[in-house]
Amino acid sequence: MNRRPWVLFLFLILLQVSVFNRVQWLGIFNPMVYAIALIWLPISWNRTLLMLIGFATGWWIDGSIQSGGIHAMASVWLVYYKQFWIKFTVSPVLLQDNPDPDLREMETRSLMSYAGGLLFMHHTILYALEALRWSTLGSSLLKGGINALIVMGLFWSLIQWTHSLGSKKMSDARY
Repeated sequence: MNRRPWVLFLFLILLQVSVFNRVQWLGIFNPMVYAIALIWLPISWNRTLLMLIGFATGWWIDGSIQSGGIHAMASVWLVYYKQFWIKFTVSPVLLQDNPDPDLREMETRSLMSYAGGLLFMHHTILYALEALRWSTLGSSLLKGGINALIVMGLFWSLIQWTHSLGSKKMSDARY
């Protein structure tokens, strides 16, 4: 895993606060790209520190759009649950070799199920907390699924971009 995720982390948080919080398409699409930053954090870090980072991130987002703590709760849940979720979605062989795998080096299927599942659950929890009604569970699932697909596309693009930067550095080092 990238051991210095702070540049990407701060960039995604600032992008969320300045751009994506203002994006509302049809009342359904509101991608929460800050969740990518939380997924990108290494699992091997101290769990308490990760949960504090998740809470602070969610609190910052909540403060910027005055949403009453739903982002903080969904972010803490995501950071807490990702350590368990990786065991269900990533190959045990990969986890045996490296218990904290680099997302850029994961096979596509594992990455999609790991990050896509976390994004879907994060967004669904976020919209369910926003509505706070059982009658809107279907709507929360729909919004969570659509927004998770959008953010997963952005995440996939980001991984491909960072992967191409890494291969470019390696090819430049040869010459």
